[in-house]
Amino acid sequence: MRMKLNSPLIMVFVIATLCLVIFYFESCERVSKEDFGVKGEKVLVEPWRFMTFMFTHDGVGHLLMNLTALALVGFLALGLGLSGLSFAVVFLVVGPLTVMPAILLSSPYTFVGASAGISGLFGAISVRLKRYGFSAVPFFILFAIALTATPAVEALYSQSAAAATQASMHFLALVLGAGLAVSYRYRRPRRW
Repeated sequence: MRMKLNSPLIMVFVIATLCLVIFYFESCERVSKEDFGVKGEKVLVEPWRFMTFMFTHDGVGHLLMNLTALALVGFLALGLGLSGLSFAVVFLVVGPLTVMPAILLSSPYTFVGASAGISGLFGAISVRLKRYGFSAVPFFILFAIALTATPAVEALYSQSAAAATQASMHFLALVLGAGLAVSYRYRRPRRW
């Protein structure tokens, strides 16, 4: 079976490769999450950080969790007929939009990781399921629970503001991804 270049799995490979290359440089201590992450005062002078933060991670566990979720969402997207371009657009749009409210509210945290874009992809896929006769609501709720459960539980037990911020950002990304999918679905093509 020949894979198309406009496949979500090609985008998964590209995103994963970028994450692994940057993680390699982090492991060799040539760069740090502070070099690529999003933090309020840095973003004003280095706006490219709105893209680079998605490819840097805070440790091996963080990287492996995001790569596993990325592979899962890639296979789901492939099965649902999502194009590689749509996959990339959702990932690259939702990630920066998710951190923007925290930056505008002068959050003291440095944001890193691909999970915002991945959460957005899960949101988009949950909407895409309706096309195949499934209600998106149970899947949306399931993805929301899965994506926010660990940070939310950590926030409850540790009363950590960072964990609460992380949980709310994952949920926001899920909603933004679903919103992109709904807006694309209801866009009506013009006939000439």
